[in-house]
Amino acid sequence: MKRIINAVTIALSVMLIAACGRPSVPINERERENYEKIIAGGIIECAYGLDANGSCLKEGEDGIWR
Repeated sequence: MKRIINAVTIALSVMLIAACGRPSVPINERERENYEKIIAGGIIECAYGLDANGSCLKEGEDGIWR
């Protein structure tokens, strides 16, 4: 019984560590710069606004994927 409890505890610990690890989503350099600027309290100047990822929109874009 004690071995089963230890095995379950170890398995849950491994799953927790794997789930809470650092995300592996690639972020391009421009989005990273904008994110760091916002976190530092700065304001991003974009002529046509920002999309949801923090990138500046180009002329005619509305930020909605179709």
